[in-house]
Amino acid sequence: MALVAGTSLYAQKGIEDGSKYGHGEDSIRCRQNLSLCYTYITQNDYATALEFWEIAYNECPASSVNLYNYGTRIRTWQLKNEKDPAKKMEYFNLLMQVYDQRIRYFGDYARMPAPSVLGRKAADYLVLHPDGENSDKQPAYEWLKTCVEQSSVSQFDPAYARYFIIASRSLLDKVPGHKTQFLSDYLTISDMLNRKLAEETDPAAQTKIKGYKQDVDDLLVNSGVADCASMEEIFAPDLEANKADAAWLDKVITLFKRAKCTETNVYFQASQYAHEVQPTAESAEGCAYMCIKKGDYMKAADYLKEAVSLETDNEKKAEYEYVAASALFAGKSYSEARRHALEAVNYKSDYADPYILIAKMYANSVDMFDDAVIRRAVYWVAVDKLEKAKSVDPSVAETVNELIRKYREQYPRSEDVFMHPEVDEGKPYTVKGWINERTIVRSKN
Repeated sequence: MALVAGTSLYAQKGIEDGSKYGHGEDSIRCRQNLSLCYTYITQNDYATALEFWEIAYNECPASSVNLYNYGTRIRTWQLKNEKDPAKKMEYFNLLMQVYDQRIRYFGDYARMPAPSVLGRKAADYLVLHPDGENSDKQPAYEWLKTCVEQSSVSQFDPAYARYFIIASRSLLDKVPGHKTQFLSDYLTISDMLNRKLAEETDPAAQTKIKGYKQDVDDLLVNSGVADCASMEEIFAPDLEANKADAAWLDKVITLFKRAKCTETNVYFQASQYAHEVQPTAESAEGCAYMCIKKGDYMKAADYLKEAVSLETDNEKKAEYEYVAASALFAGKSYSEARRHALEAVNYKSDYADPYILIAKMYANSVDMFDDAVIRRAVYWVAVDKLEKAKSVDPSVAETVNELIRKYREQYPRSEDVFMHPEVDEGKPYTVKGWINERTIVRSKN
């Protein structure tokens, strides 16, 4: 069926002279086979397309990048439809060769340069290898590592992120000392996905990237490496040697935060060293947690104030203010704690937790009044704050309603309110002391 090459003296294949199509009748033969291959590929008739494709692939490999797009589809079709194990492996190896040849002839192709081709090759290796889960994933890991390290953000396909972490995780039990590299790979790919997400404007694409981010996080959590004891064991020996390396320290801090290991000595020490070398919001936060663990709540609040000043993202600023408020609440510095809580909602208007925290401060202040009725007024303002929490974020309603129920049980009885000269049911009243907040008088029956 294939076109027969002519006998012209001037014919020469592209594979022989390095040209795109070859010369003379070989050039015509190349173009015609490419055209016929395309015709049958578009009809999903891979069996017929195969013969034409192989001629172009072998004789004029520099003719078109589409030659390799066709090739991966044809070789994948052969592989998936083959039952004989030996033939399946043969087709698999031929598929891998298609990627190698593409890199040789089109490694600098702008839309998919060599690193991206390696990413796609690795993905097919992991998905299509005839040995399945028993395959050696080291080659795929090396290709994906090159893909991640050498790709620009715009060129990087976020689908490769999951494959990269799968391949890296597979080496944990096979390569000595790979735990540290695995965690480093996780941070690298997380950073790449974050930058990819920041560049993306299409909502559907953003959703996909977020899905890949979740997959990567799940792979880390389920790896058995991300528990705090293992991470301390991995990073503690290198801490002193890297105490002046800001990049290394920042990676450790970020990783320990994501693994929720913020009460470990490595996290505290790394944060302190990083803050001395090059202060960041995250290093200040780490120092704050260290102070909280020691019970130095005022110093913790100072570090968190510094974190706010170093941070540009308002949501993170809100988190730092809330942690400061929580620390000062633990230290019973209620007035200062409330100030930080209100700063948190200034940065994030739908943030319910600061209002809930203020409500708890109010409820904890019952002992500052001697009068039996007036002391219970703190529950009025506490419930006011809980209602505010629900209004800004309805998702907290279940938790908040339970607190409201408990606090309402602490309201004074109607007969006690009636007999008290300073309060009048349903009328405004100012709760004094550090609270100094206006509310409405209520009773529990």
